[in-house]
Parts: sequence; structure tokens; C-alpha cells
Amino acid sequence: IAIVGGSGGGKTTFINLINRFLDVSDGNVCINDTNIKTIKQSSLRSKIALVSQRIFIFNDSIQNNICYAMPFNEKKLKNAIALANANFIYDLKDGIHTILDEFGTNISGGQRQRIAIARAIYKNPDIYIFDEATSALDGESENIIKESIRDLSKDKIVFIVAHRLSSITYSDKIMVFDNGTIVDFGDSDTIKNESSYFKKLISF
Repeated sequence: IAIVGGSGGGKTTFINLINRFLDVSDGNVCINDTNIKTIKQSSLRSKIALVSQRIFIFNDSIQNNICYAMPFNEKKLKNAIALANANFIYDLKDGIHTILDEFGTNISGGQRQRIAIARAIYKNPDIYIFDEATSALDGESENIIKESIRDLSKDKIVFIVAHRLSSITYSDKIMVFDNGTIVDFGDSDTIKNESSYFKKLISF
């Protein structure tokens, strides 16, 4: 599901509600007809991997940054690195054992994003949320990761918040936000052809 809309439209608030960083004051948020307020926050969040615009990198090895809070599995780690197009790691002097500065100041923004995406893939959750997760990547890297996300979505729920409309190429459905309201929601072709607000967005 691609989530699009202008600044201040409600996209980030929607993501925060899914994660229960915020709770609704009216109505319900349900997953498979289950009100998420009835689920422990720790249990809910264990099923979700969020890659946001603000990426936190720990002052630790790349391996521990990707495998954070989960048991180490070499095969899973290599797979996550490959799917996140983070093979630059192997070119570093100490490879996966390279120590990153806090906030990852000793690597580029694009490299930080790829490590964060690898962390999400390694977690293997039921729900992925990518909030502008490829904004610092070059076109080639973005395309590789888009293909990986497409493969991941075969048996997962994937939300992609995007300003760059190239990021939503493979979405099954599009959710269009404006002024805190979902103004259009439907399959990709219908929204692209019939949503006046979506057409206004892509005209800029």
C-alpha cells in the first residue's frame, strides 16, 4: 500500500497510529479485525519493522546494528544485506565488524538508509513500513531496493510512504491523504486514472 499526499496531510500520523506511538481519540485502528489497543505494545511492535526518515545508528558494529535485539544468524544477515543493496559493507576494512559512530556519522546518508533497511529485513516482521526510506539513495540503489520490497510484499503487508512517486511503482493499492483525511483509496490503476487529488500531486 502506497501512502501519498502533500506535507501535513496526515501520512506520518497514520504511521504513528499503526505503531501506537499515538492512540486514536475516536474510532479504532484494527489489524485483521483486531483492535490494536487490545494488543500489548511490545507484541504489536514485534510484528512491525519501521524504516523512517530519521535513522538511528548505534555506536556498535554493523552486524549488531542490523541484528539489533535479535539472535545472530549469518545466513539471514547476508540475505538482508543483499536485499538492502548494502554490499558496500564488505568493502569496508572490517566488513560487518566495522564499528559505526553514534548516528552513523562515519558513513553516508545512503549507507545509513541501507543498513536500516537491512535491519528491517533481518527482523522478518509481518508488517513493513517504509517512510521515505529511500530518499537518500541514488536511482540505481533505489530500483534494486524497490525490487526487494516487491519480493518481500508477496507474503507481508507493506506500507510505503513516498514523496517521490517512483517509489510506488509496484504498489497494489494507493492511499491518498489530504488535510488529515484519506481522500482516495483503491487499486493502483484506479487511483492513477481517477483520483483528481493524485493527479494534482503528480503534476508538481
